[in-house]
Amino acid sequence: MARYYYNNDPEVASGEGIFPRCIFNLATGFHCPGCGSQRATHDLLHFRIGEALKHNIVIVLIAIIMISKVYAFLSKKYFSKYYYNLGHKSYFTYIVVGIVFLYWILRNIPYEPFVHLAP
Repeated sequence: MARYYYNNDPEVASGEGIFPRCIFNLATGFHCPGCGSQRATHDLLHFRIGEALKHNIVIVLIAIIMISKVYAFLSKKYFSKYYYNLGHKSYFTYIVVGIVFLYWILRNIPYEPFVHLAP
């Protein structure tokens, strides 16, 4: 899957039907928290962090969390080193869900500076 996103640019191919459109956006005209995530994934795979942040901030946060999880796993398995993992705390899920909902609301406000959150 990562190879597909690396080789195919969703920005160019969006009109060809290769990449699915957001159903929520088509039905309501508003942006969901995932709108722009395909373009952000393509940009992250090409190490264009700034462009990925413009398309979808949440995908970049998810990538950081995933890298943190991989680092925790590798440090525990191969180096027997304790790594403080914030993801194992009970409130972590609530914070992430709260950030996603706040992002969803803020990216649909049509005033400065919130218009920059839209993909």
